[in-house]
Amino acid sequence: MVLKNILVHLDDTPRSPLRYDLALQLAQRQQACLTAFYSTASPYFSQGAEMPQRKAAHADYAEKAAQSGVKFIWAEADEAEAIMPLTSRIIYQSTYADLCIIGQPGKQPPPPRDLPERLILASGHPVITIPFAGHFKSLGSRVMIAWRAGRASARALADAMPFMLQADEVILISFCANDEERKKNERSLQKIEHHLSLHGIKAKLENRLISNISLGDALLNRAAEEGIDLLVCGGMVASQLGPLAYHLLQQMTVPVLMSS
Repeated sequence: MVLKNILVHLDDTPRSPLRYDLALQLAQRQQACLTAFYSTASPYFSQGAEMPQRKAAHADYAEKAAQSGVKFIWAEADEAEAIMPLTSRIIYQSTYADLCIIGQPGKQPPPPRDLPERLILASGHPVITIPFAGHFKSLGSRVMIAWRAGRASARALADAMPFMLQADEVILISFCANDEERKKNERSLQKIEHHLSLHGIKAKLENRLISNISLGDALLNRAAEEGIDLLVCGGMVASQLGPLAYHLLQQMTVPVLMSS
């Protein structure tokens, strides 16, 4: 997969500039076009009052992109979006991108609290969610893949390929509850390590036993210990968000890429 069109959702929250800076950095690295969609929770027909703020944001973000040598598009809402709620507007825009970058909903709206999970399930493309707390200087220089043999992990790993190809370090991590599971995981990790090596990616393998801690917390702890700036996880299980994915979306401390 090659990233040539990256969509970033911008709004009037304090975290929006950080989200944009990470998206701009990624677009520059991938030589991709950066498409910005500025939208708040206000109804479409009442957004006229936001126009001065919207124009100022447009000018500021366009100037930053020009200074970085990145092709920039300011996506304007069209008639099809006139009666759509915010989440539907973002899903609609994401249909035309290779990757979507959004923010984790904070304690205060906007965006809608279910935006990440709905976008992951409906967009058809990988989604990176940036935590509502913490500062991140980079996105994808140190990548950790949460691996469990199956469709969800395979899809996420494939979508993370552009990041792994340029990463300084890639860690494949798998957790298990007993020795039998550990042996199965070991074989699977070795197979996926070989697969990545064919793409020129050298990955570090971790196969860990866990107890008295949830899978999600164990994963976030290791991500923090390793200074990970992109955690990759399969999102969908049986047509809905899996328990690990849901936990990460609620408790994330690093940017997370998920696919459906």
